[in-house]
Amino acid sequence: MGLGTAIQSISMRLRGLNCRLISQEEYARQYQLNGGSFILHPEVLDFLHQSHGVRAEYRGYFKDGRCIGAIATWGTFIAGERYALRAHKISDRIDFGCPVLYLPIASTRRCWVLFRARFLLNLQSSQIGGAFFPASKTMSILKSIPDDLLSGKKEFKMKERKFNDRGGEARDIGQLSVDDVVTVYTDLFRQRWGRKPHAVGSLKETLAALHKFLFGKVLMINDKPIAIQINYRADTAPLICIDYINGGVDKSAHALSPGSLLSYINGKVACEEARARGRQLVYSYGKSDMDYKDQWCNRVGRGFSGFWLP
Repeated sequence: MGLGTAIQSISMRLRGLNCRLISQEEYARQYQLNGGSFILHPEVLDFLHQSHGVRAEYRGYFKDGRCIGAIATWGTFIAGERYALRAHKISDRIDFGCPVLYLPIASTRRCWVLFRARFLLNLQSSQIGGAFFPASKTMSILKSIPDDLLSGKKEFKMKERKFNDRGGEARDIGQLSVDDVVTVYTDLFRQRWGRKPHAVGSLKETLAALHKFLFGKVLMINDKPIAIQINYRADTAPLICIDYINGGVDKSAHALSPGSLLSYINGKVACEEARARGRQLVYSYGKSDMDYKDQWCNRVGRGFSGFWLP
């Protein structure tokens, strides 16, 4: 056994000391019971296994013989973690943006997580032992829309009314076929950014497998799409978790501000549904790396776990 392999073996044993392997079925039960983010959904992890050969191991934390939390792991990393996606070259082939990690741990419990992650949320700081949440590292998590918009609440209501008066329709993205979503997104993304979407070559395959997780509206004028966003959503008993990946707009419709209007509509729909169902909403715009996100989001600390072990 080489030195590197020996260190890896020791690292795995150390990280797994306070948890034990569980079945995929038990992980799925803990996920639905305690909440979890999109990238950690059992079906998403299974898709990544089937399409990219990355098999997750499932581990449970126990108290008095009862499972109080669970994680999925890829080697020393929490499965789906951004740097784990990079290590397996998945981020080269699929655009998941910068997925937030919300772990399936009971809200009243605390589990010491010794596996590596850099995108935990300090919303779970009381549940995740051993994690460090520096004030300088943050994720952009949606505010309560429209209540917490510091400015522009009336403006967006006026824009929405103007859009409706023009015969506009906010159509659910789930009503579009996979082919239509790919075509519309590719076209409007190119208009917005001047280039093709990242990993566009695998977009059809990805959306075919994950179509049920798509969330949001597509703005249409006379059946012509003018704005679209790719959002992935996962629902559990206590939580609705959404990752906003990217979007595109028809620049010729700039008078309607279709991109910001769609952010307003998608955010309002998500917030209203979460309130109506009595669920916590975690709607992530990824890292706090662009000023425009501050209009829509609060900066929420992101945490690191497991990096002091070999």
